Amino acid sequence: MHKSISHSDKLCPLLAGMICICCLLSGCRMQARTEMFPSKEGYLITIGEDPTDRDTRWAKYLYEHLKKRANDDEMVAFGVSEKEMWHVIIQIDPTAQEGFRISRKGADIKLTASDDRHMLWLQYQLIKKISKEDPRIDGSDLPPALLNLTDTCGTFAFDYQSIYSPAGLNSDYTGVMGLNNFDDSWGIWGHNLRKVLGDNTDKVYATIHGKTDDSQLCFSSPEMYTQIEDYIVNNFGEKGNSRFVIAPDDNPYACTCASCTALGNTEKNATPAVTELVLRLAQRFPKHFFFTTSYLSTQQATDKQLPANTGVMVSAIDFPLRRIDSKDAQEKKFAQQLENWKKVTKNIYIWDYINNFDDYLTPFPILKIAQQRLQFFKKNGASGIFFNGSGYSYSSFDEMRTFVLSALLINPEQAVDDLIRNYFNQEYPVSKKWLSDYYIDLENSTQSGKKLGLYAGIRESEGTYLNPEKFIKFYDEMGDFVSDAKGKERKKLHELQTALSFTRLEMGRDHSYDAYGYAKRNGKGIQAVPQARKWVTQLKEHKAFSGMEYYNESANEIDYYIKEWEQYILASDIKKDLFLGITPSSTPKTNKNSLKRLTDGTHGLPDNYHCGWIIFPQEECTIDLPVKEINESGTVYISFLNLPRHRIYAPQQIEVSRDGASYKKINLSPDDSVEKGEMVKAVVPVDLNGTELLSIKITGTKKPGAQIGMDEIAFIP
Repeated sequence: MHKSISHSDKLCPLLAGMICICCLLSGCRMQARTEMFPSKEGYLITIGEDPTDRDTRWAKYLYEHLKKRANDDEMVAFGVSEKEMWHVIIQIDPTAQEGFRISRKGADIKLTASDDRHMLWLQYQLIKKISKEDPRIDGSDLPPALLNLTDTCGTFAFDYQSIYSPAGLNSDYTGVMGLNNFDDSWGIWGHNLRKVLGDNTDKVYATIHGKTDDSQLCFSSPEMYTQIEDYIVNNFGEKGNSRFVIAPDDNPYACTCASCTALGNTEKNATPAVTELVLRLAQRFPKHFFFTTSYLSTQQATDKQLPANTGVMVSAIDFPLRRIDSKDAQEKKFAQQLENWKKVTKNIYIWDYINNFDDYLTPFPILKIAQQRLQFFKKNGASGIFFNGSGYSYSSFDEMRTFVLSALLINPEQAVDDLIRNYFNQEYPVSKKWLSDYYIDLENSTQSGKKLGLYAGIRESEGTYLNPEKFIKFYDEMGDFVSDAKGKERKKLHELQTALSFTRLEMGRDHSYDAYGYAKRNGKGIQAVPQARKWVTQLKEHKAFSGMEYYNESANEIDYYIKEWEQYILASDIKKDLFLGITPSSTPKTNKNSLKRLTDGTHGLPDNYHCGWIIFPQEECTIDLPVKEINESGTVYISFLNLPRHRIYAPQQIEVSRDGASYKKINLSPDDSVEKGEMVKAVVPVDLNGTELLSIKITGTKKPGAQIGMDEIAFIP
C-alpha cells in the first residue's frame, strides 16, 4: 500500500473509508478543527522561520492567486497585517517523508510540501475549501476538493501522472488536479524519433531480412545518437530536467544489421540496441531522464541494470480492459512483465488506455476498471501512469472522468461513486442526480469477464455495457434538462447532447427497423422515422463546440459522417427490396444475427466499417439466400466496402448461381489507392422464377491480411 491521505476525525466523506489505514502509514498527528473562515477579516500569507527563496516564491504565488479571487483586495495580505486574519504559512521541505502536510494551530494553517507539484495542488485544495466556506473568495472554476483543512498528510500514489484528454491537457488545470503537464513533461514522446531526425532519417533505416527497410530505425547507428544528442543540446540544454522516450516505430520489426546483431538484436527483439542507446544518452545527459519502452519489439526486458536517470514505459495494450480477478492469465502475464523490469529499474511508467479510439463520442465507462488497474500497477511496482485518452478531441463526460481519474492517481482507494457525484453536484446543479445515476449505472453495467473494446463499434459496446433502452431513455430526456438548465450547465448539456447524437445515430442504423432503430418497416421497404433527421440535425451543431471535429483516432470528420448518413441512409437507393428480412447463410459459417445485416435494408457507411458491414476475414466466401417464395425477375444488387487503410478490399470476382448452377460472373477492379472508404456496387439481372436457392460466391484480393466487407444484398423487382 502506498502512503495515502490521512485526516482528523472531521473527515471529508469521500475519503473517510480509507483514513484508518492511511493514518498508520503516514504517522500524521491528527487534531479536530472547525473550519470557520468567514469569522476573520481575511487571509495573511506568510513564510516560516529560515525561509528559502523557494518558500517565498510559493508564498507569493498563493497570495497573488488568492487575491485575484477575493471580492475585496484588502482581505488578502502578504507578510504582515494589523487585521485579525487567518495565517497561512508556506514551506517547501524536500526532506519530508510525506508529499504534503496541513497543520492547524489556532489561526495558523501551515502548508508543507516536499516538492513543487505537491505544493501547487495543495494550495488549490486550500483555495477551493476556503471558497466553499467563505463567499468572499471565488473558487467556482476549480474542481471539488479532496481534502478538508484539518491536520492532514499524504503522498501522491505515483511520481508521474498524466491524462491525455482535453481536460487533462488544459495547462490551467493540470497542476490543480495534481497532474503532470504532458506538453511540458516530454522532450521526445512516443514513436516520434523521425521528427527529431528530420531529413536525415534515411541514414538510420533498419536492416530487416538483410535489406534496408524504411519501416523501422537502426538504434546502433552513429547518426542516430548524434542527431538525438544535437536535438537535446539545442532545445533543452545539458542541465535540464526533461524526459525523453527512445522507442522504435510502431511495428514489430527490429534491426538486424551487423552492429545491432552484435549487441544482441534478433528479428523480433530490438531491446539490446535500444537499451545501449538509452544508456549512452543517460551518461551523456545525467540531468535528463531517458525511457525505453516495453512494447512490441522492445517488450522483452533488458538484462542490464539501468541507471537512476533511466526507466521504462510499459504499454498495457495487451492487458485487457476488464475487471481484475487475480485469476486471468493475461493479468499474470502482465504482472510478470512488470516483475522482469523491476529487476533492472525503479522507474516503471505504465502507458494505459481510457477511450474507445474508434468512437470518442459514445460513453466509455472506464473509471472502476481504471481504479482496479491503478491498484494493480502500484502493487506491482509502477511509479508513473500515462492515461492515453482522446487527446485534444472531445470525448463524452471527459471533464468528469478526468477529475475522477486524477483523484484516483493521487489515491486509488477513493470511492468512485462519491467522486462522480461530487463532480456532478458541483458542475450540474439542475441535472446532477440524473447524470450521476445514469453514469454510475454505466460503470456498474460493465459485464464481468467482458473487456471494453479499444477499437469497437456500437454493437460491441452494447454487448459489454451499453443498454439500448436505458441509453435511448437518457438521450430522449436530455432535451428537457437542456431547456431547464442555465449558463455553463446548459452549454455543457447541449454539448453532451450533440455528442451523444452520434451514439444515437450509430445505434439507430445498427438496429435498422427494430425497436431501437432509425426506421420503420413498411412491407418490402423501410422508411426513416422523423426523429432520425432530428438526430442528424443535432449532430450538425458540433461545430459550435471546441474539439468536436473528429469522432475517432483516425481523424474521421463528423461532417463527413453526416454527409454519408444523409447520402446512404436518409436518401438510400434501396426503396423496395424483396430480400428484406430474409435470413441468409454463409460458407464459412457466420453468426446468423450478423448475416441479417445483409438483408436489413440499411447501408453501411463507407468510412466507418464497424457498423452496418459484415467483415469476412477469408479470401473467399459464399452467401446463400432462400428465394423459393420469390417468383419474379429483377436485379440483384450487392454493395461492398473498399477501405484499403484497414485492409478491407472490394472483391475481384462475383459468381451468382441458381440452385447450384452458375448463372453469372462479374469481375471488379477496385481502386486500392483511395484514402477514404468507398462503396463498390455490383448489379446482376436475375430471373428467380422457380429458383429455391440463390448463391453468391465472392472471391477477394490476394493481398496479405485482406478482408471482404459487405453491407447489403437486395433484390429489386
